[in-house]
Amino acid sequence: MSRISRRLFIAGTAAGLVGARQARAAEPIKLGASVGLTGRLSDSAKYTQEGYLLWVDEINAAGGIDGRKVELTLYDDESNPDTGRVLAQRLIDRDGVLALLGPYASPITDAEAVVAERAQVPMIGTLASDSSIWSRRKLQWSFQAFPSSTYDHQGFLEIVKTKAPDLKKLAIVFEETPFSVGAKEWAVKAAGAQGLTVEAYGYTPGAQDFRSIIERMVGFGAEAVSMGGYYQPSIALTRQMIERAFNPPGYNFIQAADGVSKNALGANVEGIFGRSAWEATEDNDQTRAFVAAYEKRYQRTPSYHSAAGYAAGQLMAGAIKAAGTDRAKIRDFLATQSFPTVMGTYKVNERGQQEGYRYVAIQWQGGVSKIVGGKSPTPIIWPKPKWS
Repeated sequence: MSRISRRLFIAGTAAGLVGARQARAAEPIKLGASVGLTGRLSDSAKYTQEGYLLWVDEINAAGGIDGRKVELTLYDDESNPDTGRVLAQRLIDRDGVLALLGPYASPITDAEAVVAERAQVPMIGTLASDSSIWSRRKLQWSFQAFPSSTYDHQGFLEIVKTKAPDLKKLAIVFEETPFSVGAKEWAVKAAGAQGLTVEAYGYTPGAQDFRSIIERMVGFGAEAVSMGGYYQPSIALTRQMIERAFNPPGYNFIQAADGVSKNALGANVEGIFGRSAWEATEDNDQTRAFVAAYEKRYQRTPSYHSAAGYAAGQLMAGAIKAAGTDRAKIRDFLATQSFPTVMGTYKVNERGQQEGYRYVAIQWQGGVSKIVGGKSPTPIIWPKPKWS
């Protein structure tokens, strides 16, 4: 039997190592997320999914991340934190994802963060507005990528102060969940400092009957109402206010910027205020390119939920390009670096809470959600038109 020379063996081994490296380089980068495609959050959550999918298609069409395609596994968490927790574990253990893109909604993010921390897998809190997720314990692997809900009512209070300085009575409606309670508490203090008398009305998560709360607001004599809950309860409250012919001069619900508000309320959306983490009318190159691509694919204007999903993908791609596929290095990038996205400049503090993204106030005018207040040149409509 002929002997294989040492040089030939080394050469063959080297070739094998090169082949192995090339094979690894060709393997996709696996990411995962759960999104509430069914259940009470689905109206808005679908936009987040669309943002994720558009980002994946665009980055793969451009060659992927450092030559590796992205493989994104998406599951329906049914708008349920317990389901989200199970799915996050499945994504890590069974699907072998490198990192997690966050679900829609703070409670589900909170549940999935427990899994991410235990497994030491980086997670971007894409739609997690509740800063208490990070303030009540130290998270090392999960990072907020959405403006804090603490300031949900801020833009509306500033508009009230500017446009209705003689207004005296403000009603705040809030869901009895941490993000909404925290926003209510901040707003009650801020409104009191403005000289307003405030009554706050809580409701259980998922509630759809607001008639008793409306009667209490009528009895209180509320001149302005600010609703701090999710989309479906907000629409239910609005429809029941219309049925009751309760038409305060100023009305704000934080999810109003979502494009489905117009579909749900028709002409009655006119004059309603909201808050938005991003608007399609923002004047910059990233926004214009994203809006054009989104409208081409989905035949409708993206909401801030769409932009948040897309921005989370951009951020994760930036982290992987800078840190490779070492999870600890990806975590360190997310914890320490500023990064430009379609949502603005991502930057978190030492607890992982978002400091770079900011809300803008919006108002529906002529069937379009427009940025108002602050430096916006768009005139504010006050009082709100009567319900039709």
